[in-house]
Amino acid sequence: MIKNKLILTAVLLCAAFFMSGCAIKSPAYTPAGWSPLNDQIQMVLETAGDNRGELEEFLNSCKGHPEKLQAAMFLTANLPPCDRATLSADLLKENLDLAFAARETMPWGHDVSWTDFLHYVLPHRVSQEKTVNWRGPFFKEIMPLVADCASMEKAILEINRWCFEKTGFKSTQRWDQNPLMTVNRGVARCEEAVILLVSALRSAGIPARQAMVPAWQHSNDNHTWTEVLTQSGWHYLESANPDFGLDHAWFTGSARKAPLVLSYAYGQLSHSRFPVYKRTFGCTVLNTTAKYAPTSPLEISLADRDGQPLQGRVFISIFNYGTFSPVAALETNEEGKAKMLLGPGSMLLSSAQGNASVFHISTWIPGEIKKRRPARLKLVKGNMPNGEVLMRFSYNDKAALEAPAKNSEGARKKELDGLKAQRNCRFEAVSIAAERFNPDHAESIAKSGLNMPEVLRAASDCPVKYRNSFYRMLSLMQPADLVAARAQDLLDNLLLSIEARQKAADRGIEYDDDIFFNFVLNPRIMYEQYEPWRKKLSKRIAPFNRTPKGINALCATLRRVGRGNLGSALTPLGVLKSNSASSKGEKCIFATAALRSFGIPSRYLPEQDWVEYYDGTRWLPLFPDAPEKIGNISATAESRSYYEKWNELSFKPQKNRNNGSPARYFKNFTLSKLRKGAYFELVEKTIQGGFNSKNKTWKLKVPDGKYWLIYGRRNKKGEPLVSITNIYFNK
Repeated sequence: MIKNKLILTAVLLCAAFFMSGCAIKSPAYTPAGWSPLNDQIQMVLETAGDNRGELEEFLNSCKGHPEKLQAAMFLTANLPPCDRATLSADLLKENLDLAFAARETMPWGHDVSWTDFLHYVLPHRVSQEKTVNWRGPFFKEIMPLVADCASMEKAILEINRWCFEKTGFKSTQRWDQNPLMTVNRGVARCEEAVILLVSALRSAGIPARQAMVPAWQHSNDNHTWTEVLTQSGWHYLESANPDFGLDHAWFTGSARKAPLVLSYAYGQLSHSRFPVYKRTFGCTVLNTTAKYAPTSPLEISLADRDGQPLQGRVFISIFNYGTFSPVAALETNEEGKAKMLLGPGSMLLSSAQGNASVFHISTWIPGEIKKRRPARLKLVKGNMPNGEVLMRFSYNDKAALEAPAKNSEGARKKELDGLKAQRNCRFEAVSIAAERFNPDHAESIAKSGLNMPEVLRAASDCPVKYRNSFYRMLSLMQPADLVAARAQDLLDNLLLSIEARQKAADRGIEYDDDIFFNFVLNPRIMYEQYEPWRKKLSKRIAPFNRTPKGINALCATLRRVGRGNLGSALTPLGVLKSNSASSKGEKCIFATAALRSFGIPSRYLPEQDWVEYYDGTRWLPLFPDAPEKIGNISATAESRSYYEKWNELSFKPQKNRNNGSPARYFKNFTLSKLRKGAYFELVEKTIQGGFNSKNKTWKLKVPDGKYWLIYGRRNKKGEPLVSITNIYFNK
C-alpha cells in the first residue's frame, strides 16, 4: 500500500487549499456494503485533508477480516478532527490489532460484549490527550501481570497498582498529557491519571471510561476518576491510587454532594442503563449522577417575555472558583421544556435571547422536600443579575460518614510508601544527572523527566554560540513539552527561530530579546497539544502569505468542522493539513504559530478572540475571520476599549468567615462577564492589579465593558453566601 507522500511546490496552486504541495493518494476506500456508518466515514475522510490516504489505507487493510473491518469502521467514523487530520494508518492498525490480541489472550476477553469492546476497549483515546502508540508498550508490561489473575476485579487492582508505580499526583498544566508522557514525567493530575489507567486497562481488554464532576459545589476545582465494567456492572476507583479498591475512594463522600457526574463513551451508544446527557460528534456523554449521589429531576419550562414557550438553551451553574461555573446546558423543545436528573444543592439556571434574560436559583436538599420544584423561566428585557444568595448543599447524609476521609492513607500505607519511594528515587536520579551535566541549568534540564536523554543530546549538538539561547528556551518551556520533545525538534525550534528573526529584521521588523524569546522562539501558545510546528509551517505556507495580512487571509479560508467532547483542539499542523478549524481559538493558535515561524512576534488573546502581532513598533490586532480589519485597533468596540486606558476598580471584600484571611481572586471572588448574556465566565487574563496588604484593598484594572463582581463567603458547612454586583465601565 502506497502511503501519502508530500510533494512540495514553490507556488500556492489553490487559494482554498493553501498548502504548497499535493499528495500521492493510496487506493480510495470503498464500502464493502451498506453500513449505518458509511455516511459518517465519508464525512471524516472528506475533512481529513491530506491525511485522507492514511485513513483509507487503515480501512482497506482490514478488508477480508469482517470483525476487524467493523471495528475499523467504528473507530474511523468517530475520529475527532485532531485525529483524522494527523493519525497514521500504522498507529490505527497497531491499536486495533492489539485490542483484538487482548480480547483473544486475556481470560475475560470474550466475556466482554462486542458493543462494550467497541466503546470501551478498542478506542485509542480517553479524553483530550494527544494520541500516541501506548497500547504496545502497555500490553507488553501488563499482560504478564494479569494473565493469571483469577478474576477481572483482581486484574483491575493489579493494573491500578502498576499505574501507581509509574506516577503520583501533582497539579500539572491545563492540557492533558498522554499516558506515555505521564510515565516519563512521573506525575499527573487527576484527569491524566485517568488517561493512564483507562489506557492500561484497555490494553488488557478491560472495558474502562472516564467519569467526572465538572465542578464541585462544596469546594473549588473538580475531579475525574475511572469507571470499569465487570460482570457485576460498572464500578469506580481512584486512578493510580490503589489504597481503597473498587467503589471506595477518598472522593466517595464528596461525590455524595456532587451536582452532576458525567461519564464518557467513545462513539454513539444505542443503549445505556444511565440517561444520555448529550451526544456530540464521536462521543456519548452519560449522566451517571444517580450512581454516586441522591438525585432529583429538574423540570424546566422556558418562555419569552410574552409568556410563549421558547426553544432555547438553559445553563446550569454552581459556585466554584469565585464565579458561577456552568456544569451543564439543556436545550428546551418546541414546548419550551427540558428535563435533567441532578444531585443535591443550589444551582443557578440562566438563559438569554437578544436583550432579554432570566436568572433563577433552584434548590433541592434531600430530607427537606422529595424532589426539585419545577423551574418556570421567563425572559425579561434588560434583566441584570444582582443581589445575594445562599448556595446550599449540606444535608444529613449517613452514607457519607462511612466514606474514607480525603487524603486518607488506607490500609496499605507501608507497601504503597515503598512503591512511592522507588518511583521518587527514579526521578531523583534524573535531577542528579542533570546537575552533573550542567549545574547552572539543571532545573530546566530535569523538567524533561525520563525524556532527559533527548534534551541532553540537543544541548550537546547545539552550536556553542547559541548555547545560552538554548538554555533560556528550556527555561521557558513547560515540563509537559520537554517530556514530549525530541532532540532534533528542540534544535530546529531554536535555529529556525534565530534565522526567522534575521529575515524579519531584513524586512524592517526588529525587536528586543525578551520579545524574541517569549513571542517568537517560544513553541507554547496556549493550551494546545505540543508539536514541532515551526519547520513545516515555514516550508509549506506560500511565500506571498508570510505576512500578517497573508496569514489572516488564510485563516478566513479555513472551513469549519464540528468537534465533540473527545479529542483535543486541532494543532497548527492539524489545521494546516486539514485546511479546517473547529473554533476561532484554533484559528488564532494557527495564526500565532504561523507568524512566529516567519519571525513575526505574536500572541493569542483568548478572552478577546483575536491575535496580536508586533510590527517592530507596537502590538496590533489580527482578527482571524475578518482580514479587512487587520491592524486596526478601532475595528470593533471591544478592540477600542482594549487598546485605550483601562479602568480602575478598588474595593475591600470582607474576610473569609472560616479563617479570617483576606479574600483571594479565583478562590473567593472574581470579576466575571456574561457570555452571550446567559452564563458567567471569569476574567482571568484581561485584568491587572492585586491586593494591597497595607490598606487591605484590592485594586484592579480592566477595559471598558460590563462586569459582575462575584464574591462568595462559605459558612461552617462550606455553603457559600454569594453576592453579585454589576459594574459597568463605559467612557
